[in-house]
Parts: sequence; C-alpha cells; structure tokens
Amino acid sequence: MSDKETFTEQEQTVLRRLAGAMISASEDLRIPGADDEVIFRRLLERTSHIVAQLRQAMDDFCADLGGTATVAALGDVDFSDVIETARKKPHPFLEVLTGVVANAYYSDPRILASLNKEDRPPFPKGNTLEQGDWSLLDPVKKRDPVFRSC
Repeated sequence: MSDKETFTEQEQTVLRRLAGAMISASEDLRIPGADDEVIFRRLLERTSHIVAQLRQAMDDFCADLGGTATVAALGDVDFSDVIETARKKPHPFLEVLTGVVANAYYSDPRILASLNKEDRPPFPKGNTLEQGDWSLLDPVKKRDPVFRSC
C-alpha cells in the first residue's frame, strides 16, 4: 500500500479516540470499546478502499478545531469538549464514521459472544423469526407501487 492508501499516525489517533468515544469499554460486561486494538485494526481494514474520502471528511471536521494534528494532540478534557460540540452539531464525517465503527465493533467475536450470538453468517443454519401478525402488512399491500415500471 502506498501512503495515500493508509491513514497517518495522527489521523489514526483521531479515528481511534472518536471510535472509543462512540463505543466505550465496559468493565462490568467485560467487553472492549471500539478503540480496542483488534477492533480498530478491523475498522482500518474495512475503510482501506475509502481512505481518501474519509481523510477529506476528517480534514473538514477538524478544520475549525485547528486541523487533524491539533485534534490528535488534544488532552482528554479538550477532546471531550470536541465530542460534546459534535453531539450538538453533527458532521457528515461522524455520520459515516458511526456506521464504520458499528460495523467493525459488532463483527468482533467477543462482542457477538456477549450478545449470545454466534460468529457466523445467518445461513446455512438460518435464524428463527417469531411469527407475527401478518395483517399489519395489509396497508402496505393496498398502497400504490412506489417504483416506476420499466
């Protein structure tokens, strides 16, 4: 990989700290946070095809805060202030990062085990679904199509 296909150390620091703020570790449940080494590596692997786009979005997010290097160097208290500001005024970068973090986190075998889920695809065993009230779909069946015919 070239340097353009990977995040710099400062960018990784920002990503890791944001991931840890999104999903923190729980000592009570004995599960890691999203900033755990294994989970964070998975996050980086899953974003390897969109590094340039994420870097651009991160630069835009960090621009008002003094840049990525400044945000990476912030102390815990100042970084918490950044998180609070981001909660009040969401940024597209954080919206994308939230999905990426959740994807990497909830595919970790330790997390799946804590949720009593097997680390496997749903097939060939499948998943059992409770039967519900099929009449709830009647309004959907009766409405006009929401697509155009070809």
